[in-house]
Parts: sequence; structure tokens; C-alpha cells
Amino acid sequence: MKKVLIAVAAMGIATQAHAEPVWGKVEFGMTRAEVEALYPRGEGVDYQSKAIEISDVRITEKCQAEANIRFDAGGMVSEVMIAGNPSMGGRCSNDVLTALSAKYGQPSNWDNSAGSILARQGKVAMWARSDGVAMRFKKFENGVFGGGGLAKASWELSYTKADNIAL
Repeated sequence: MKKVLIAVAAMGIATQAHAEPVWGKVEFGMTRAEVEALYPRGEGVDYQSKAIEISDVRITEKCQAEANIRFDAGGMVSEVMIAGNPSMGGRCSNDVLTALSAKYGQPSNWDNSAGSILARQGKVAMWARSDGVAMRFKKFENGVFGGGGLAKASWELSYTKADNIAL
């Protein structure tokens, strides 16, 4: 019996050690206190009531973004959303999309996003990671509020648990 318990414990540790974090060092199921320990309040780290915002995160050599780690009502990580800093003509959105496709393969879904000029139209790509994480990348293409990256984010990437998506 003792050997079985040790084997089960070892398997649990091995599974956790091989799990890819959702983003950076952040994993679903982490408490707010655990995330605060990873990212202490200070320059570039802002604590909000339902999220922790990290500014000037380097994504590529020339591109930076803002990370928003969002928490559910129980104070557990529920989503990580990365919003690209402005870049001329959406250059960074192309770089990020290329890097994502190189790492995860071609997106499982690639659609145009309809909406008004205020909705920041764009294209949406989706990936389903083998660890149950759904990744949604939106490249903004037009609109006065962020099309092409001139006013706000030229792209956004959100990480959610695939089983939390309501169908």
C-alpha cells in the first residue's frame, strides 16, 4: 500500500512538472496570492480588483505588450489576456501570429470578425493546446480605435480553459 501511495504521488509530481504554464509562470488554479508573489506590486505591475496588470512585457525583440491576469469570483486565475502595444501598421501582430503558428501549428480556426467601426474589426485565430488551454488571437485590421495598431493594441491574445467555454 505504501508503494502505491508513493507511486501515485510521484506521478502527480511528474504531471505537474511537465505541464506547460498558461502564460509565463502563471497557471490556471493559482490563487491571487500566488500570482502576487510572482509579480510584486511596483513599477509596471498594477493590482486591480479583478486583475493584475503587467506593463511593458517583451513579446519579441521589437514588440511589447500589456498582460492582464484575471481572476474569478473565488480569486483563482481564470484568464490571461495579452494586448499588444501600438505598432505602425500592425507589424507586431504579424510577428506574434507568425511565432504562434511556428510554435503551435496552423490555427484550428481563422475567421473575420464582423462588427461596427467601434468594435475594432479584425481576424481571429484559435488554437487548442493539448493541455486544455484555448488560445484566441485577434489581429485588428481597421477602425479608429485600434485598426492596424495606431491608437491601441493591434492584437490581443487570450488564454482560457477550454472547458470553461460555454457552447
